[in-house]
Amino acid sequence: MPKVEYSKAKGLVQSTGSGFVMAAETLTAGTVADPGVALTLCGAGVKTITLADGDTVGQLKWFVGIHADASTVDPATTAGAWDNFVLTNIGESACLVWTGSDGWALLARGSGATAAANAVAGLPVVA
Repeated sequence: MPKVEYSKAKGLVQSTGSGFVMAAETLTAGTVADPGVALTLCGAGVKTITLADGDTVGQLKWFVGIHADASTVDPATTAGAWDNFVLTNIGESACLVWTGSDGWALLARGSGATAAANAVAGLPVVA
């Protein structure tokens, strides 16, 4: 299987290798996440990250903590009764989907830690 990479500028690009690679950005200071880039890695020093509305229904956005600094992700519009979430540990993650005028819906969140199947401790805090 060839390597297929998604690039915001070029779309799907095929090359030698294997697997599927999403476009990614790494943030190391409180800033704005690009809704058109599928993966945001939250690095050292990140405090508050804003996320603008998406462009297309079904658009996915992943956030992953790669440092133990707390990162608060604050989407412009959310679907549901939540306003933001906080990643505080390495490996914590959250996945959002753009629903259109209803906003970003929270699809999944993970702690990055070992835990029992029914455990919820250690997940990113959603407020």
